Amino acid sequence: MTTPPFGAQALVASVTALLPAWQAADFIQATLDSLSAQTYTNFRVIISVDVCEDGTREICEAHAAKDPRFHVVQQASRQGYVGNCNALLALADSDYAFFAFHDDLIAPSYVQALTSALDSDPDAVVSFSDVHLTNTDGSEEHWQLSELEGIRDPALRGHLVLAGGIKWWVPNRGLFRLSMVRRIGGLKLHGAGEFSTDWPWIFHMSLLGNFLRVPETLCFKYYMPGSLSRSWAFTAEQRFEVLCACLRELWSSNLRSTAKLDISTPLMHYLNQNRAENSTMQ
Repeated sequence: MTTPPFGAQALVASVTALLPAWQAADFIQATLDSLSAQTYTNFRVIISVDVCEDGTREICEAHAAKDPRFHVVQQASRQGYVGNCNALLALADSDYAFFAFHDDLIAPSYVQALTSALDSDPDAVVSFSDVHLTNTDGSEEHWQLSELEGIRDPALRGHLVLAGGIKWWVPNRGLFRLSMVRRIGGLKLHGAGEFSTDWPWIFHMSLLGNFLRVPETLCFKYYMPGSLSRSWAFTAEQRFEVLCACLRELWSSNLRSTAKLDISTPLMHYLNQNRAENSTMQ
């Protein structure tokens, strides 16, 4: 048996949870507790508290005082959802990261399971679990994204994420390889503001590497009356603008030109069909 060199040890990937917090005093403690309960060792949490009018900052700082893995940043001016997420991405310095949304809870094994999945595939950009959703009216749903499993062709992944009919938003609650995701340049506002800004983000991610599903329910989403997505009208105009944003992400990606054309042709056809009725959004 060969003796390893002095000081040699197994490298353990570092993981950062990025928590964008705003007006969350009524429910954020449960999210903080679920992060503290993680079994993974090389793990830290950065909380960015946007300017708000409740006790969100005080609750986060009190929790950080008890758990040294937590670091709280108070924004000096209102950032909004996109700005707050991007501020966190700029602060992250780890192998992997994930957005720990302030109304989500995660199982104690969440980081361990998703890290193991990413460790197993160097060509993967994100690993994610199934999600259990509780709506504001108490109704429940189970979210899973299995359609991208085993697909190693980035153009095909991109087609599927754009086509609709699949729960493309599930990986937004997953663990991503930070060095790869930095190529996207963060979340971006578009003609419909913050509407579904995670769609172009996830779409561009699908062009970068494999998507790995861990077939366990490790994330628990709770929609709150003030949740951002509950304020959206989900209109045709908003969909038009977010798909235009996806088109911009496609052409800024490193995908080969022929693949860009393959993906953009049906997307352009859809946008051209719908631009007249959406002209008020231009």
